[in-house]
Amino acid sequence: MSSRTSTVDWHGSLVEGSGTVELTSSGQGSFEYSLATRASVAATVTSPEELLAAAYASCYAMQLAALLDSAPDKAPHLHVEVVVTQGGPDVDFGIIAIELAVVGHDVPGSEADFIATAREASAKCPVGRALSAVPITVDARVAP
Repeated sequence: MSSRTSTVDWHGSLVEGSGTVELTSSGQGSFEYSLATRASVAATVTSPEELLAAAYASCYAMQLAALLDSAPDKAPHLHVEVVVTQGGPDVDFGIIAIELAVVGHDVPGSEADFIATAREASAKCPVGRALSAVPITVDARVAP
């Protein structure tokens, strides 16, 4: 079993305040965020939703790579993009959708095999399982 830690220092009210999230376990950095930047389309700093998308994308890529590992003659390259969508006040600003898109390069088997394995990886990914209360769509394809 392993555990990872992040910490947050928040200063001020929700509307006027801001915080810094630190990736404590890895020491990889600190990132500022606020309500204003969280709600902005042109955000220049991170948000909880972006961090969640990063966690899911990285975990998913590892899970899919593990499932594709049964063909050692190929070393696949996976490009994963995750979009986490936050709803508005009608849903208490909850996360309403997660869209995962994966493109496989140099993957074993047919495109149909890859798509099936991509969906299996979504179901087995630990972060994906933790997010299972939110509708998750998976769009998988093999690069030409």
